[in-house]
Amino acid sequence: MAFDPQQRFLSFVPGGNGIIYGIQADGNLYWYRHINWTTGTPASWANSGNGRLIGTAWQKFRFVLAAADGQLFAFLPNGDLLWYRYILSNINTGAGSWHSASGTRIGTQWNFPRVIGGWNNVFYAEDGNGNLRWYRYTGTNGSFSWAANSGSTIGTKWQPYVQLFADPNGVIYGTRHGSALRWFRYQGAGGFSWANGGNPIDLGILGPFERAIFSNGGGAIYKVRTSTTNPPGPDTQLQWYRLLNSETVNTSGVQFASGSGAVVGSGFTRENSAALQGYPTSLSTPQGSSLSIHVSSTFPSYTSSTVRLAPDPAVVTSPTTRTGQLQLLQSGYHSAGCGWNPSFSVNVGTDPNVWPSGVYASRLRSPQGKEHNVMFVVRPSPLPQNQIAVLVPTNTYNAYNYWGGHNQYTAGQAGSQRTVTLQRPNMGTSWDNFYVTATGIIDHLLYSDLLLLQWMSAPSQNIGYDCYTDRDLHTTGASWLSVANYRALVLTTHPEYFTQTARNNVVSYQNAGGRIIYLGGNGIYERIQYTPDGNAVIFRRPDGTRDLFRQSGQSESQILGVEFYSPSFMTFAPYQVRNNHPFLAGTGLSVGNNFGSVAYNTGASGWEIDRRIGAVPGSVLIAEGLNSGGGAEMLYVPKPLNGWVFAASSLSFNGGIPNDAAIQQILRNVFTWAVDPNPPLAPVAERSLASVR
Repeated sequence: MAFDPQQRFLSFVPGGNGIIYGIQADGNLYWYRHINWTTGTPASWANSGNGRLIGTAWQKFRFVLAAADGQLFAFLPNGDLLWYRYILSNINTGAGSWHSASGTRIGTQWNFPRVIGGWNNVFYAEDGNGNLRWYRYTGTNGSFSWAANSGSTIGTKWQPYVQLFADPNGVIYGTRHGSALRWFRYQGAGGFSWANGGNPIDLGILGPFERAIFSNGGGAIYKVRTSTTNPPGPDTQLQWYRLLNSETVNTSGVQFASGSGAVVGSGFTRENSAALQGYPTSLSTPQGSSLSIHVSSTFPSYTSSTVRLAPDPAVVTSPTTRTGQLQLLQSGYHSAGCGWNPSFSVNVGTDPNVWPSGVYASRLRSPQGKEHNVMFVVRPSPLPQNQIAVLVPTNTYNAYNYWGGHNQYTAGQAGSQRTVTLQRPNMGTSWDNFYVTATGIIDHLLYSDLLLLQWMSAPSQNIGYDCYTDRDLHTTGASWLSVANYRALVLTTHPEYFTQTARNNVVSYQNAGGRIIYLGGNGIYERIQYTPDGNAVIFRRPDGTRDLFRQSGQSESQILGVEFYSPSFMTFAPYQVRNNHPFLAGTGLSVGNNFGSVAYNTGASGWEIDRRIGAVPGSVLIAEGLNSGGGAEMLYVPKPLNGWVFAASSLSFNGGIPNDAAIQQILRNVFTWAVDPNPPLAPVAERSLASVR
């Protein structure tokens, strides 16, 4: 078999008038047509619902877009844009032929994280900083020709939209993190010109974790329906919606066709990594060990190399060519794991070439350069090697991993305890060229953590650290997390999910004088469990309700001084200084000054933030986010035996590190004093200004 029936397609490319091109995991390109695309019911498909094979080897492309006249635009990993045109001769069967110029290169340097569109030959390309650029292809027959304004910036700060796709005539749909589907319409040809003043209109359908969604012109929107069984079954059904007034929503309101939501097809399983994907046997391995990597691939061959992501990013082992092998998913893989055999082993360096403790990846690449990265952590062995320990929040990476269409927040499974395997590819920690390229999407997972870890290890900072995963803290944390070993423990962007044992180990460390540098938001919030073999995480209680530590009298504020504050969800803003404090030394900031206005996630205070709930004895409010409804409270909290906490209290904080000199200096001070036996951090009285609160 050339593909796994549980993840048959890589993507669906809409071609208008009900036409859908399906790119199978083995690269076969199939033509389909939903005949009743304007009404949705009854379900009726051309060619008796059988896809017509019209091409091969299409799995090599990063993504493919189409126009409504048979043109297809295919983007290679090296940035080349190729032009194809399928000339349809029979709309009832899909019979046709390829234009003689098909495969011609019509563009170069298309290395954008995201490109959408294709309709009317218009493309919207988002760069890593969230800027949206407009392009229009004006060539015919594969000629190299583009509109004069191509490349113009038409929008900014598109990072919060985790999914974007387009309809004809400027219509763009997007799901913002935590939102339903939203509507925009671009009305220009380069330059800022948007309907409704550029403000989105909520369409009220399709939740934030719906991933396989695409439009097909004329307001027709399709999605692969998410299984609601627990554990989830395969996602096979195709659902249809139609926005009747797709180009005039801003003036005539949201008008969906009756019957929207109808199931119109089956067998449409999808996973965009299914041509090349993998996972490690364990997310953490000690120095001097050997780690197995499990790979499934439809390519005849691929290469693997090992890269160090932090500290000191580098290629550790050169590429090795390996034979591709398709491995089928075992039954119940969402909970039980993929069940793939090991494909090769990574030998973690030993003396005299010990790999430093840190974050690594096995980089898998197809012959054309399509990439999948398998992240793992190398922990120090046998002894700690630095004065600072970093906890890599792999439980959070797993909770938000949407590979296979499901994660801890999958729609339709409310009221269910969820067992989510760690033995599966992780789409939150793997993307093309991810150790050098931004994704253009807000990030609270690995990319955001790398902004911190790579800054710490840069020659200008030279802050040494050892890395551990959440499960390391659970299984052996009582032995390595001690003041004798580490002066400070760093909690990164989103350390949300802890076992009770892991939390207890942090409390013991803090009570012994340990210092905690908390550089994220919504930390130590939800209690989870591991399965007995440690290969899966159990989220929620047996009745399906979230098991929050605060519900058992163990608020995160007892450790961190702050706790999650939900009213400011998905707002973004700079911080404003509230009190002078030694952590601000050398920043040039004084009370009332702002910092952190520019960050990867648009503002350094935001997304999910923390604040004090009640009095926190001895605490000093250093700065406060200017978010509507209340911003992140940057706090100093004294603790027993010369211990203390520095809390940034924001998911977006680490995104400000590359752009903000004040944030960098604050962190230099924090890390310098974290390893100082007697830092100049005696408690000072708060001197808050009511006028700037």
